[in-house]
Amino acid sequence: MVSPHIAYNCMARARKDKHVRLVLAAGKQLFGACIFCVCLLISTPAAHAASMRHATDFQIVESVPEATSYGEPGVPRTQSVWLDMIGRAQHNIDIEAFYIADKANSPLSPVLDALVDRASHGVKVRVLVDQAFLKDNHDSVTRLSAHAGIEVRVLPMDTLTGGVLHAKYMVVDGNAVFVGSQNWDWRAMDQIHEIGVRIVDPRLAQTFDAAFDFHWELASHPNLAKAAERAMTPPSFAPVTSSDPIILDGTSKDPLTVFPAFSPPALSPSWVTAEQPALVEMIHASQHTLCIQVMTLSAIRQYGPKGWWPEVDTALRDAAARGVQIRIIVADWALREPMQSYLKSLAATPNISIKFSQLPPSPQGFIAYARVEHAKYATADDRSSYIGTGNWEWSYFNNTVDASVFVHGAGPAKTLTQIFERDWNGPYVTTLELGNTYAPPQTH
Repeated sequence: MVSPHIAYNCMARARKDKHVRLVLAAGKQLFGACIFCVCLLISTPAAHAASMRHATDFQIVESVPEATSYGEPGVPRTQSVWLDMIGRAQHNIDIEAFYIADKANSPLSPVLDALVDRASHGVKVRVLVDQAFLKDNHDSVTRLSAHAGIEVRVLPMDTLTGGVLHAKYMVVDGNAVFVGSQNWDWRAMDQIHEIGVRIVDPRLAQTFDAAFDFHWELASHPNLAKAAERAMTPPSFAPVTSSDPIILDGTSKDPLTVFPAFSPPALSPSWVTAEQPALVEMIHASQHTLCIQVMTLSAIRQYGPKGWWPEVDTALRDAAARGVQIRIIVADWALREPMQSYLKSLAATPNISIKFSQLPPSPQGFIAYARVEHAKYATADDRSSYIGTGNWEWSYFNNTVDASVFVHGAGPAKTLTQIFERDWNGPYVTTLELGNTYAPPQTH
């Protein structure tokens, strides 16, 4: 059934605008024949056509490490999606990336070649990267910035908040968005397990571009006081938020309700949805099942001020206490202390099961910072989904730039659950046992 807060948001906005109307969709549910409604707000026929977008405009994307059993059939791969999005660009490409790291003849090379090609054909390309990793990945950034049609800026997050620019998203022609765990790293194409999503919707793209523009300006004028003033400036358009989501609809009777969320609040426009509270709300709303796949998860602050981060931890334990069956997959990178001890404390909670993944080495031999579970997504009750760019730790929500999308609808949740089940029941995971001590892997 459609969640109560979505129905409430629709009714609230209907009260505000006397010209809007409700579109009702009938459906049959598992617990007997009942009628559920999906509220869709429209003011003109043109707005109706724009808002009722086809469900295929929401597409889960997966990076599959070579020589593994990962990879859900029918789910497109990262490189092909990025090449398609870039190849279609006619006007603008905006990329917000943690860093850019290519090597000769890697799967990322054709992607960067495509960027250069589109810039050569008049497409304006803007790339924003983090300062901290720039010294280690200077060559790839230099190659792009050397092109007249590509402008690169560096965001000094270390001096602004002590965090990093960790978001990974791309906006093409103010119409299509990609956001996910995939760094602009050759390893993220076929040596790391990643999950992202491509969404085609102009208003969503405009919302992501507004967040990008905020950081773009901050990179040139890294002044927190002035940024705080700009954050309060009302938008010139109707942004997509948790209280005013987009609805992607097609021939099916199961529309998708989608909104983006951003971190940290201090470096985001005040009118976008903050990521941490939206994630906590999703966990609190879960009733039966919650599946989480993320590289690291801990309530112990390892970056920033030391102490305890209660929000997500409390939401998880509360859901488990309500009887929600919670399954979590983390990477073996999460076995470092004190995170391993924290995860054991979480696994000791009734109704919470945790496994860690250990990918086999590449046929090429050891690859630094690769062969790891790097996805950051969750599903609740086979109806709600979250796809993000940050790990589940305090810093990723409070002093680091990250982005995500929340979606309510059976289609994406089914796909993500299938990916999760393949991993949960696959050969690379081990149940975290409270009485065992596990050695973290070599990463570099």
